Amino acid sequence: MKKLFLLTLSLLISTTIFSQRNNNSEYWNTWEYTAKEGKVTDFEAAAAKKTAMFNTTDETAIITYRITTGSNSGTYVRVESQKSPEDYDLDRSAEGKYWNENVAKFIAKNGGQVRWQRLNNGSYNYNPETSSPAKFVQRTTFDVKADKILHFRRFMNRLAKVNEKRGRTGSRILFRLISGGNRNQFVVASTFDTYKRGEGQKNENTFREDYDELFGWGSLEEDSQNFDASLEYWGERVETLVLVPEMSTGMMN
Repeated sequence: MKKLFLLTLSLLISTTIFSQRNNNSEYWNTWEYTAKEGKVTDFEAAAAKKTAMFNTTDETAIITYRITTGSNSGTYVRVESQKSPEDYDLDRSAEGKYWNENVAKFIAKNGGQVRWQRLNNGSYNYNPETSSPAKFVQRTTFDVKADKILHFRRFMNRLAKVNEKRGRTGSRILFRLISGGNRNQFVVASTFDTYKRGEGQKNENTFREDYDELFGWGSLEEDSQNFDASLEYWGERVETLVLVPEMSTGMMN
C-alpha cells in the first residue's frame, strides 16, 4: 500500500512538472493588482510608464484589463499571452526591479503571477495573429472536483464544437491553471467589443438539436448534468473586464 501511494504521488508530481515544461503547449501569465485608495491615477500612470519602457515587443507585450463587476471591481488584470517554456528562462530582473521601485508603492493588494495553459479542446475562434485585443472580456472561473475533470472537459469541448457549428461570433478561450493556485481551476475568457448583439447566423436547429445531432440523442442533458456535478459547491464565478489601453502595449497613445 505504501509503495502504491508513493508511486501515485510521484506520478502526480511528474505530471504537474511536465505540464509546465511541455514545449508544444502555450502558456499565459496573469497578475492582479488593486491600487491603494486615492492612488488609482498614480498607479495607472506608473504602470503605463513601465509598460512603455519594458513591454514594447511581441515577446514582452502586456495587455491590461480592469474588472468592472463583482467584489473585485476596480482590480487590474495584467496579461501576457502566447508564452513558451523558454520564455521563463529569460532574465527580466531589471523589469521586476523597476516595477518594485516605481509601481509597487501604489499597490494595496498584489495577487502574484499565475500561469495558465491554453487548451485547444474547449476553445474556438482563437486567432493568435489578432493584433488588437477585445474591448471586453467575460471571465468565467470554474473550480472543478479532482475526480470529475473529464466530465468538465468533455462538456467544454462539446460546447465549443456546437458553437462553431452554429457560427457563433467572438472568441472563447479555455485555460487551465498550471502554477500559482488550484491546479483544478479553469477559466473561460469570452471576448466581445460591444454589448449590443449582432444578428449572427440564422440556424435551422435549436442548440439542443445541434448538440444531440453531433453527439447523440440525449447528450446535452447527460453532459450538462455531469458538468454540474463536476463543480465544487462554490462552483462558477463570472466577471466582466474592460480594456485599459493606456496600460497596454502599443496602445498608450
